[in-house]
Order: sequence, then C-alpha cells, then structure tokens
Amino acid sequence: MENLILRSEQITPEWLTGVLRDMGTLLRGHVTCVTTVQEQPAFASILSRLEVTYSGDSSPDAPKKLFLKISNPALAPGEFDPGQLKREIDFYSLVAPLMDRAFVIPCFSVAYDPPTGAVHLLLRDVSDTHAACLTPSKHTCELAVDALACLHASWWDHPRLGKDIGKYPTPEERTQDWLDAEKSTAGFISAVGDQLPPAFRAVYERVLPALPALFQRHATGRNLTLVHGDAHLGNFLFPIDPAAGSVYLLDWQFWHPTIAGTDLAFMMAVEWDPETRRSFEHHLLRRYHQRLREKGVHGYS
Repeated sequence: MENLILRSEQITPEWLTGVLRDMGTLLRGHVTCVTTVQEQPAFASILSRLEVTYSGDSSPDAPKKLFLKISNPALAPGEFDPGQLKREIDFYSLVAPLMDRAFVIPCFSVAYDPPTGAVHLLLRDVSDTHAACLTPSKHTCELAVDALACLHASWWDHPRLGKDIGKYPTPEERTQDWLDAEKSTAGFISAVGDQLPPAFRAVYERVLPALPALFQRHATGRNLTLVHGDAHLGNFLFPIDPAAGSVYLLDWQFWHPTIAGTDLAFMMAVEWDPETRRSFEHHLLRRYHQRLREKGVHGYS
C-alpha cells in the first residue's frame, strides 16, 4: 500500500507518476499537473475529482481523470464503525485482484493507517462513460442483476471464502442475528399496530421461525459466495452508451461471504415500491438464475 493521503493536495505530479508507473499504467512520460476540480463530503469520507495532465511523450491511455476517496468518520451520521472503511481497502487490495475485473472500477492506490483508521482510495474517474440510475427501469435492473450474477458466480463455493477471504459468522453470531431480527421485528409491528396489513404480518410470522435454518447454510459451506452487501441501485454505475462497457459496482465497505440471495433481496426489497417489485422481481430472479447457470453454477434451484 502507498503512503496515506489525507488531502487531495498531497497528490503531487511526482507522487502520481510513481504510482501509475508501479501499476504499469504509465509506461512512458510523466505527470505534469494534478488539479482538484471538485470536492464534496459524503458518508464518512471526502470525495474529490482530479484532472491529470502529462508530458507530451506519455502513454496515450494514461488516466486523465481520477476519483479520490479520503476517510472522514466525523461526517458519518450517528454510530459508525471505522472498520467498514478498512473493508473497502481490503477489497481493492486483496479481493479485486483475484476476480473478474469487468465490474470493478480500476484502482491505482489504497492505504490504511491502523492507529487512526484513516484510509484513502484512488480510482479511475468513469463519469464520462458511466452514470448512476436511481429510478429502476427493466433494462437497468437487468444490467444490475447480470453484474451480481457475474460477481456471485466468480466466487461460488470458492475454497478461499471464509478462510483468507472474509469470514463466516460463528454459531453464536448467527444466533444473535436471529434474536436481533426477532426483537426489531416485534418493535416494528408494535409501532405500526393496525397499519400493518394482516397479510404482511403473516409473512413476518412465517419468515422469522425459518431464520435459524437459513443461517445454517453457512455451516454447510455449500452454495455460498461473496456478496457486495449494499447492492442498492445507487451503488451501480451504468454505461452511458449501452454498447460500450459493462456495469460497475462501487462502495465495497460491506462485502462478505454469505448466501447470494441477500444481494438480490437488498436491491429489490429495501428501496423498491411494491408496484416496482411486482413488475420486475419474478423476471429478474429467473434472469439471475439463468446467468448463474451460464457461468457454471449448477445444482442451485
């Protein structure tokens, strides 16, 4: 990892030249100027967009725009675990090099300071070719599901999962998750009272007792994979030109090994309104399953 960057001004032409050369991105020439063109606060971090100019003899494909993420836990609302930022550093330094890079934004530098928990992340700025799409359409949701299927298939029952790539919850942690779910659900039902339709209440009453059996899937070590962990549509970037490039996934603070369906449930159930779910979910689930099969996942119904 590189020396920690605490301010965008620390990214000098000399420093960036060394980083890009080490990455094999700048095969000749050097950086002549780095300009911060935009800076804004975000969740527990400061985000900066940088423009880079090079000497005339530089490699033509060297990145002209970069995206810098610097941790700032003071910006996080409420309680915040700084370890979440470290997990994103682990993803780009340990996990991403082992996987299909098509849906991972190219990363040039990461650093983490254990005593303070501070991190920085320097990525290619893909805003000229990709954009967010927060309103679900059938096409964008299909692209998102395809990206998740690609991610999940590449790590399906991988022998390193739960060992040196992430960890599975212990039996005690699984039990606590179940108890927490029971407690929070009871509190929710009590708070909304008669506003909760009987059919919805019946779903909760059916699902909660089934959670222990679901959590036992971790113990089997089968049909498990690496998930993004925060797969709402805001964490997908879609190609502006549909014929040029694939979807990118970003914000990898919550990746972990578990059941693949958790990413799909998060995307569809957390933010979509009931009408959107009714319109898309069955089609998308079938599409996801078909994509898994196409990528070599079998015996998963």
